[in-house]
Formats: sequence, C-alpha cells, structure tokens
Amino acid sequence: MSTDTTIDDVKAHLTTVSHKYDVTLRNHALNTGSPHSLSNRGAPYKLGERSAGSLTGDGNSVFLKNQSAKSWYGSIAVGEPPESFTVQIDTGSADLFLRSVRCGLSCVGHRRYNATSSATSLDLSIPFITWWSWLAGYKAINQTFGAADMYSPDFAASNIPDGLAGFAFQEISSYGATPLFQTLVDSHVLHRNVFGVALSTQKDKSELRVGGSNPAMYEPDTLTIVPVTVKGYWQIQLDGLSRNGEDIVVLTDKAQAIVDTGTAFVITKPEDAVKYYEDIKDAGVVMKFGQVGYAPAWGSHSNKFNAVPCDTIGLYASTLPFGRRLFPVSSSTFNLGPVHKASTDCIAGLTGMPGIGEHWIIGDVFLQNMYTIFDVGNIEAGFAKLKW
Repeated sequence: MSTDTTIDDVKAHLTTVSHKYDVTLRNHALNTGSPHSLSNRGAPYKLGERSAGSLTGDGNSVFLKNQSAKSWYGSIAVGEPPESFTVQIDTGSADLFLRSVRCGLSCVGHRRYNATSSATSLDLSIPFITWWSWLAGYKAINQTFGAADMYSPDFAASNIPDGLAGFAFQEISSYGATPLFQTLVDSHVLHRNVFGVALSTQKDKSELRVGGSNPAMYEPDTLTIVPVTVKGYWQIQLDGLSRNGEDIVVLTDKAQAIVDTGTAFVITKPEDAVKYYEDIKDAGVVMKFGQVGYAPAWGSHSNKFNAVPCDTIGLYASTLPFGRRLFPVSSSTFNLGPVHKASTDCIAGLTGMPGIGEHWIIGDVFLQNMYTIFDVGNIEAGFAKLKW
C-alpha cells in the first residue's frame, strides 16, 4: 500500500472484507439451500489436479487503475444513452452496484446513477434495477444491479470507484441474479468464456481482459490451471504454504483458497497467522495508535494485522503452491508499507481473520505477482508468471 495509507484505512479494508464474506456466505445458503463449506459445515472437497492449458489470446481489455494497492478499478458504461462509471473489480463477490442519485453524504464526490435518465432501465420495486451495460465493448442486456441509497462508512471511506462489479458466481449473489460476466457468457457475445486479470502498482500494467487473456502480459508455458472445487467463489485447492523453502503451516486436505481481487491481503485463520510470525524476531500485531505488540488472542475482531521490521520483512514473504507448482510472493508486494510515517515496522501481507476455518483468502499481495485467468465455461482458474 502507499505511504499515504493509514492504519484506519487498513482496518476499514479488513472490516469490509469480513462483512463481504458474512453477506456472501449468507447468500450462498439462501441461493443453494445449503451452507457453504467456509462455515465448516460443508461436505468433503474434491481435490484439484494440475492441468496444462491453452486459455490464451482474444478478448478486449479494460485498463485498470489501483488505489493504494488495495483495490483495482476500471470503467463500464450503463443505460441508454450510455453513462460511464468506475467500478472496483472484485472476484470475491457476484453483484454489480453503483451509487444512486438518492445516496447522500456517503456518496459525495462520486458519479451517481439516475435510473430515470436511462431509456432501458427497469425498476424491479426492490433496491435493484435491470438495464443495458457495456464492458470492454461487449453489451450485456437485462443486467440486474443495485443502486445504493447509502454506503457503509467502511466501504465509503477513501474509496475512489463509483461502485463495484462482482465477478464470482451467482450462488453468492445478494440479488439471486446473473452476474455481469455470466450475462455476457449467456449472450454468446464472447470469443471465449474467460476473463484475465493483471494487477500492478506500475503505470499501464493493470488490466481486465474480457473474453480471453492477454499472453503479451505472461509466460504461456508457465500457465497452471486448477478446477474450482465449490462453485460460488473462485475457490480452489491450496496445497500448502512455505517461507524460504520451509513449510510453515501444515494444511489439511480440506484447505481451500478463494481467489479474491477485492482483498488486499492473504488471509488465514488467526491460529495460522500466529504460527507464521511466531519465530520472526520483533514481529507483532499492530495495536491501537500504531504500536506493535504481541497479541496471540485475536478474539472476535477482524481488523488486526501483523507487522515485521521493515529492514527484514522481505525475508519472510510467502510461497503458495497450486496444482503442484510453486508461486512465490515478492518481497515488494508482501511489504505493504510502514505502520505509520515514522515507524520502522512495516505491515505484512499475511494476516488472520476469525471464523475463516480451513479457508484462505488469496488477495492482491499474491495476485500482483501472477497473471490470473478465470474460466467461467470450464469452472477453473489459472496462474501464470508475469513478463515483468
């Protein structure tokens, strides 16, 4: 994250992530009639196998901008005549929503959607609307989206985009409606039912590729594809976790990873976060007012995070294996910057969150190091080495 990011920004982000998973887990139960495995009540998983793939080429690109290395956003157009908005690209949720003209102080400074100005808008008499939309030049007809009358303080605080576009599956939709990308798939307008994502803090190196992937950004021979194990999130089998070649956390065969562009950190259960940092000299948990101390009891709070001395933090970046291939996190993305401007401790990219069970949320700390391909048609995801 940038040096302008504050502790409150990080806490707000983690609170938003926690709330997102509370909501989407509830949605999964309502939409499917059964709880998601993240609640520790699910059936045993089907283990993923590594496969070679050729999900390369084709599609149109939406160039993305980043906000403090914790969210990436691009442009879409909605309605008729089309009106442009910026939306965060979030593979950890499934819904599309924008700020409504009825939204007050929590939407100040953002473009707001006015349904009466669009000839194709249909009010569903609930907080959702259907309309035409355009993404990367592709037209989605009868797309359902939410027009928010108010944003929660944690989501609204310092949040640049006008809204959010979820790219996960319908099973976790709050609307019970077809997600934006699935609408394009169902319309048969795409050459491939695939989208690719590259995230970077470097200028002009972030994009969402719709209808294919962009092999100019990655090494095709490094592409590793793994199947989605439980449809809803982009959830895949996680084979382990290491640091400097040493297995730090021993995972069970139920360990799962949710690939989430809308989360900055790699997140695990608090017990595993404690194991990860317990042998690192002077590592600790960021407490109130930015002090770093040892706090093994996480309790029910979801906005605590870890810090390591800035001069050594690069030595402790994670490596995650998927499909029997190792994918290292770089020292630069693992280091999210100093706890505060005068601090010699830096925020580390792996943290714990209560209630997550055997699941890991794989966010932008990891994804900035890979080109990620999401194959909706075959319900699988792939990682490849970036060319830079």
